[in-house]
Amino acid sequence: MSAGRPARPILDAAAGNMLLMIALHQDKPCPTNAEIMEWTGVSRRRLRSWLGELVERGIVEIQHCGKPPPRRRRLRAVGGCWTDWTARRPIQ
Repeated sequence: MSAGRPARPILDAAAGNMLLMIALHQDKPCPTNAEIMEWTGVSRRRLRSWLGELVERGIVEIQHCGKPPPRRRRLRAVGGCWTDWTARRPIQ
């Protein structure tokens, strides 16, 4: 935890769930936002900033592909193996 940053035990527990989910998705498509919300309990409104915090804290790495806004991503625990790119249906 950074100095000056309040303790967030619920979000830290959700980070543990996120690492487990990433481990279970190796060699499989990256979890969707809906799957991440289900596993972690993080709301859709908070999800983007929470993922950004995990990256800033050095817990996970995220890569995006596609033109903005990116439609596909892959994740890994820092130094671990990447998930495959998120499986997305074509926009119709």
